[in-house]
Amino acid sequence: MRLIGLLLALLAVGWLVMTQLQSTPAPVVSVEDGSNTTVKTPTNAEELKKFEAQVNSLADQQNARTREALEQIQ
Repeated sequence: MRLIGLLLALLAVGWLVMTQLQSTPAPVVSVEDGSNTTVKTPTNAEELKKFEAQVNSLADQQNARTREALEQIQ
């Protein structure tokens, strides 16, 4: 009886894994920066470095705007 229960549990886990692997990938998330261009999240390892550079560029732009605003306040 335990063997049958184990077999059914393994069958259920296998079915769940197969349905997850065959499902469509998550939608691509995009962010719009100040210059009205979109930055899309990477879908594979090759795009990761390009994405990192884009995110760093956006952060640098925002930091520059913040510095300018603080200088105007002072």
